[in-house]
Amino acid sequence: MHGSLEPLTLAKQRGTYCERAAPHALAGHVECLWSHQMPEGPPAPIAVVPDGCVDILWSNRGLVVAGPDRTAAFPVIAPGAKVIGLRFRPGVAASFLRTSLSEITGQIVPLDAFWGKAARELDAKLQDAPDAIRADIMAAAVLERSPAVSPPPGDVAAALAHLTQRRDSSDNPISALAAATGTSERTLRRCHEHFGYGAKTLDRILRLQRFLGACRGEPSVRLGILALDAGYADQAHLSREARELTSLSPAEIRRQLSAHRQAA
Repeated sequence: MHGSLEPLTLAKQRGTYCERAAPHALAGHVECLWSHQMPEGPPAPIAVVPDGCVDILWSNRGLVVAGPDRTAAFPVIAPGAKVIGLRFRPGVAASFLRTSLSEITGQIVPLDAFWGKAARELDAKLQDAPDAIRADIMAAAVLERSPAVSPPPGDVAAALAHLTQRRDSSDNPISALAAATGTSERTLRRCHEHFGYGAKTLDRILRLQRFLGACRGEPSVRLGILALDAGYADQAHLSREARELTSLSPAEIRRQLSAHRQAA
């Protein structure tokens, strides 16, 4: 949980955050390329909300992998710093990193722990490259590795597809998953390898992301309606989950996202 007394800001609302689509050849593996320019001035606490994804990040401090988070992370980023990122789609990064994501959940790990010399060579390229093409260089390095990468197992892909679309508020998504996808509960434990945690945690994170999307798209709709549409039992359920996963209230989340939308 966030321990500072200073107001907490959703990470993408602090400074200038931009996303763009990955190259077509990587569309099945990579959700987006992104950059985040932090403002000058005193640093402020930010919350990076869990999204079920893994990112490769580059800054002047080097190349790292941001493992999947169960709850919000609160990184300290220097004023004026710029971070370039490549975000893998959920369930994909384990094959590119050749490791179980459960081993890096909630961690920031140097990329050379997975790619060795290739990561150090990539870092050198990024150090020397113009800022505008750094994300493309990262994407090219991932594309170079893609022929040797296997897609997520069928049961894992089916689990993700089911949870992404799920709207009921059951506290036991595992049984519903097993029934919907025809897989056993034991098989679904493989989610830990490919997502970093089990299906129940993934379900909570994807439901939160549906709420965030609704706040961006329907900022004037009552919170109770948004909660039900996202798959929460009621507004109180949404409030508990939002606090546990982000340290922010649903009302504050919507306020920040609405203010950013109006500014844009």
